[in-house]
Amino acid sequence: MDRKLLHELIEDYTSAMNEVNRRISAIMNDRVHEELTGDQFLTMRYIQKNEPCTSSDIANEFGIVKSAVTAQVNRLYEKGLIERDRDSDDRRIVYLRLTTEGKTLMKEGTDKLYEVLGEILSNFDKEEMTFFIWQLQKLARILKENG
Repeated sequence: MDRKLLHELIEDYTSAMNEVNRRISAIMNDRVHEELTGDQFLTMRYIQKNEPCTSSDIANEFGIVKSAVTAQVNRLYEKGLIERDRDSDDRRIVYLRLTTEGKTLMKEGTDKLYEVLGEILSNFDKEEMTFFIWQLQKLARILKENG
């Protein structure tokens, strides 16, 4: 591919991704998870889908350092949204699960997420959306392989 064209495409891509990320974050904060930060909501979604999991699992999934996850987990624990259970064989391993309150909050947040994103995504027909998601998943796989 021509170098000039590649630079133009990269500029278009980064501009569009930044705009989408900013707008989605604002929508999520305003309409989906008012009680949580965006990172806390994503962490709780990960825990919900992967119970039980560890802080290391979360750090690996999101590509962040474990100390950042530990701080976030501590805040969620203090809010009563997650519980921590030590492994009976290796006390250094701590498993994370959602509490009943955490599950309720995630159910409400997920329902709002589907409603909000459903409104946005309804601007695309099924074929457009399917192709877009397929391309996004392909990009995620490539990034993960080269990460």
